[in-house]
Amino acid sequence: MKIVITIFFLAIAFFAIYKIKMYRTKGINKHWFAAVFAIKVILASVMFFMYSSTPEIKKDADIFRFYNDAQVIYKSIKTEPTIFFKLIFNNTEDSKLKPYYKKMNNWDYSYGSQIFSNNRFLIRYFAIFSIITFGSYGAMVVITIFLSFTGLFWIFKFFNSKIKNNKILIFILVFLTPSIAFWSSGILKESLLIFLIGLVLNCGNYALKGKSPLIRSVIVLLALVAIFQIKAIILLLLIPSIIAYLWAHYIPSQRIIIPYFIVFFSFFSIASESNSFMNKGLFEILQDKQSGFIEVAQQYDAKSIISPISFDANSISVAANSPIAVINVLFRPALWEANNIQSFASAIENLAIFVSLLLVIAFPRKEIDNKNIFMLSISFAFSYIIIIGLGTPILGAISRYRIIPLLFVEMSILQLIDTTRIKSFFPFK
Repeated sequence: MKIVITIFFLAIAFFAIYKIKMYRTKGINKHWFAAVFAIKVILASVMFFMYSSTPEIKKDADIFRFYNDAQVIYKSIKTEPTIFFKLIFNNTEDSKLKPYYKKMNNWDYSYGSQIFSNNRFLIRYFAIFSIITFGSYGAMVVITIFLSFTGLFWIFKFFNSKIKNNKILIFILVFLTPSIAFWSSGILKESLLIFLIGLVLNCGNYALKGKSPLIRSVIVLLALVAIFQIKAIILLLLIPSIIAYLWAHYIPSQRIIIPYFIVFFSFFSIASESNSFMNKGLFEILQDKQSGFIEVAQQYDAKSIISPISFDANSISVAANSPIAVINVLFRPALWEANNIQSFASAIENLAIFVSLLLVIAFPRKEIDNKNIFMLSISFAFSYIIIIGLGTPILGAISRYRIIPLLFVEMSILQLIDTTRIKSFFPFK
């Protein structure tokens, strides 16, 4: 029965891609979008078999952990509907809820801070959608990867409207970058975050053009709230980029670097002093996040652990160690560090990033199409990459966490390369 439900949702997804006008763009056939969604379905299947090969691996895999907890909530609707709604909509300490809390292994965050991850939002999401999928895991995967596909489509559409004459290349980078395609094809936080970020970019872009600005502004605010609920740190990194972008959009007369420098300097200063108005400062929370990762890596004997970056909880130390963090995220593992198929694939992708930077030097673009978009992309991407690099000393986890900033890094690099000169070397169009 669950297979039938999965096939039914797959049919709906492909029907939507072919029939809904939103999933169309000039110059790219709709079959291409159906193809990349089919690839995501295949990758989701690969991920399923990878992480269910043994009971031990399946028990600790993120693609199953939150879903399993969600089924505890979902099953309560059949026996005690009031319990279901209490578990979905509030965090009360009702004695009747305690037996359900005990059955869920991931309801309470075990290490670090909810600034970096909120398990409860994801568990509730799966519980709510279990109602329409009748608890089918396959159908849940289809819904989630369709949302991530939609988010990627909006991101593609946004950058395609801002970067000239690179439609196919943007399509390939957004949909077919290996790590992005793979890690956005599971029922993971990253899949939902890509959907929400795409929603922010798409609706925000139309709102700034004066197309139903009020309604779209409300949608953007709701999407930002959802991002905060899933992973608050992303919103904290996204807000300064958005503020600087809006500043430069409405007051375009000054140099583009000025609003970004002022806004990021202000936010960095606030973060430096956050221990004065928070129980624990943001940099101390980042240290706790790193310690939590080290503890987990030692507990499960992680093969891809690297030497953690030692930094103090102050602005000078964080700034001084940021270059190392960037190198770890963008260029490790190197080919000689790869020890399995997954890490070897990451190493090849890292090599491609390095080659693209060489192309920036060899074929620099004289003029960036949209400097505000470039600064938005580069500021958000590198602030996020620094946080990942400082807090995550496990290369396997880095390859997954970096997929969101990697999208923006790729779009930044693309704006620096004169692709017209490169195309002239090829005998075909």
